[in-house]
Amino acid sequence: APAAEETVPAETEPELSDDIEPMDFEQYSFTILTSSTTTQHAITAINEQTGDVLNEAMYNRTQQVAEKYNIVFNDDYVPGNSDAALNAFTNSQQAGDQAYDLAMLLERRAFALTNQGYFTDIASLEYVDLNKPYWFKDVNDTINFSDKTYLSYGSANLGLYDMTHVLCFNQKLITDLQLESPYDLVLEGTWTIDKLKTMGETAMRDVDGDGTWGETDVYGLVGATNALPVNFLAAARQRTIETYEDGTVEVALLTNPMIEEIFTFVCDMCWQTGFWYTKTTDSNNYWRTESHFQEDRALFADHTFYSTISLRDMVSDFGIVPFPKYSEDQKEYGVMVEAGTRTMTVPANIANPDLSGAVLETLHFLSMRDVMPAYYEVTLKQKVSRDSVSSQMLDIIMDSICYDLGMTMFNDNIKDGIFTTLFKGNLRKYASVVNSKLKAIDAAISAAKGE
Repeated sequence: APAAEETVPAETEPELSDDIEPMDFEQYSFTILTSSTTTQHAITAINEQTGDVLNEAMYNRTQQVAEKYNIVFNDDYVPGNSDAALNAFTNSQQAGDQAYDLAMLLERRAFALTNQGYFTDIASLEYVDLNKPYWFKDVNDTINFSDKTYLSYGSANLGLYDMTHVLCFNQKLITDLQLESPYDLVLEGTWTIDKLKTMGETAMRDVDGDGTWGETDVYGLVGATNALPVNFLAAARQRTIETYEDGTVEVALLTNPMIEEIFTFVCDMCWQTGFWYTKTTDSNNYWRTESHFQEDRALFADHTFYSTISLRDMVSDFGIVPFPKYSEDQKEYGVMVEAGTRTMTVPANIANPDLSGAVLETLHFLSMRDVMPAYYEVTLKQKVSRDSVSSQMLDIIMDSICYDLGMTMFNDNIKDGIFTTLFKGNLRKYASVVNSKLKAIDAAISAAKGE
């Protein structure tokens, strides 16, 4: 009789793990420093249950980490805004009091401190493996200029997702105006800024017919002056600061002509009468974005993932897409992460480096495994979005992040210092404004590199 065929088991992908055995830290009292914010999730240790799916996932994460290492999580210490948190952090480090085991700090403020001895190199910690998929390696490589990892992002940093920008469209207006579906255009790869411009112009309407554009009229686009225009740079996958593996950091504002070209196109498009609302001197005008869009007085609206939560009660259906490509031959879409996220740091002066490393690793692991599905699938895909194809859009958006140091770590000099200034005033002085900032940008880069 022929020999029985040997069955070879199919290869299965190894289950994701933090590869850390349980340890006993004898009810150690663990404290994470963070700050209050209305723009993102900034609390890590969730100790109370509210019944919300995301809260439940984060609560269970706290319990699992506490049990694994026999520690007790204090409620995150929240001294006030991001400046208050930074002051609490630096005061603690200078006093040597070991008050915090981890610290979530405003990214650009922490970035400015990286050469001042305040942080532990996360890569040096015993239980940390920065190559695991729950660490955001590309972003971490970009934001750490030295061979040390002082600042970090991973799956537990929900703020990075929260501060990712999307473009919302009003489905009622799309239907009423018989416009192409932005969803279809995205999936076909033909969603471009020219399409957005044409559709926005079609939507513009002087409702009361008084010849002036005001509160009650319908616009093509709404968005804040300090975020809306630069979304189109990220959408074209153009970065204002380029970093290279050899450690070189290049300011591309004048060396890459595409940046000025795209920005000029956006200014011309938005500042035509009736296309963009509101022409205000207030740069943080998200509340205008929300009300206008909700009341069917704008076809498109710039939102962060976090701020789309405000649209849950909107009567008209809406969809979410990435900002459009600059040209159709561009291979990928691009998505902006805005300044303001909280980066995770490990204080230089900590009571137990091994524990801080183990907790950080396990927090990110459990976040990727348990928390992100709750955040992504439920909070975004079901509660906010109103249809199934939104799921595809969200996957495309999350895969298209184009992280730019000019929009984040060097926000004050570049995003707000140059682009917000120019856009808000409709100033056509790109080269002169950039030149006026170059010295400060170079100094900031040199400081960050410790030169």
